[in-house]
Amino acid sequence: MSLLLIFLGAPLVSIAMFNKVPQVLPARVPAQRQGAATVQRTRLRVRLTSARLTEQGRALFTTIGGSVLIVAFFLTLSGL
Repeated sequence: MSLLLIFLGAPLVSIAMFNKVPQVLPARVPAQRQGAATVQRTRLRVRLTSARLTEQGRALFTTIGGSVLIVAFFLTLSGL
């Protein structure tokens, strides 16, 4: 349970700290030659873009994420 809470709280705090979120983009497919019978594998590209959070948004993400991390810490101490 505490590991799940850590996986939930840590991204919220990191989004608030760095103001960046991952964005998944399709891969660029090169132009195929005529007569080529090759199978193209498309790989997704991931890049960081601005989260465009206001000060209240960053404060909210920090508060919720930090609270979740504190709950995870005390659940770990209690052995649950």
